[in-house]
Amino acid sequence: MMRKIKENSEISKIDKKDIEILKILEQNARIPITELAKKVKLSHETVRYRLNKLVKNGVIERFTIRINKKKLGYNFYAVIMIATWNYTKEEWEEFFDYLMKHKNIVSVEKITGNYDVKISFWATSSEELDFISHSIKTRFSKIIKDWQSFIFIKQHKWKELPF
Repeated sequence: MMRKIKENSEISKIDKKDIEILKILEQNARIPITELAKKVKLSHETVRYRLNKLVKNGVIERFTIRINKKKLGYNFYAVIMIATWNYTKEEWEEFFDYLMKHKNIVSVEKITGNYDVKISFWATSSEELDFISHSIKTRFSKIIKDWQSFIFIKQHKWKELPF
């Protein structure tokens, strides 16, 4: 089975072995190529070639780690959905720049539906979480029409791959 992966209007074709490789790397991006090759039953040269191809084609953007934020004291994860209204280009740029530079904010996404922006952030305490939320809400009250916040208690599943 060949699966097409669309990346910025370019489509990369990957097969079952590529998917196997990606699934293993999702669990452990530091696995030695020789061990990876054994698991997918290919030579290490073939696996190296496939990895290089996946990187070159942009399917793999980077090899990274998954960090346990709670071990670093970040016990609160929140998502805020924001609906905006009439704003100038300068106000939007200031708002966006603030979100992008804020140290606790780990994700800023443009979305569709009832809200325009989704931001995700980590906080060390409920006080810090409240301070971050309040800072955004008050500083940009002129352009924020509506606001919905969610505090996540426990994550049961996380995957990078939809297959």
